[in-house]
Amino acid sequence: MDRDLKIGLVLIGCALLLFPLTMNLMQEHDDAVKEHERECDMEYRLLVLNTIESPDPVLCGELEDEKARKTTYFLGSVGLFVVSGVGGLVMVLPYETRDPKQPPPGRELR
Repeated sequence: MDRDLKIGLVLIGCALLLFPLTMNLMQEHDDAVKEHERECDMEYRLLVLNTIESPDPVLCGELEDEKARKTTYFLGSVGLFVVSGVGGLVMVLPYETRDPKQPPPGRELR
């Protein structure tokens, strides 16, 4: 097999393995956002939970840090998924090797 084809197939395989990881990290990010909203968003607490207690600032800081960390992990996995998938497809799909500025073989320039 051609070297580019092997590399392309490996990159596509990596993208396929990264897909479930990305979906899992997306769910964890969503859960962190919902928990932060439930514990720290006053409008949510008032309208949904029917409570007027002020949120714990220490807990809110920890939840904010966790939300930011999970966002970073999720966006990193999405980036790796896209780069490996597109890179693999570029390596696998056929392409022209001749120079487009050159005339086709057998034709003369006049």
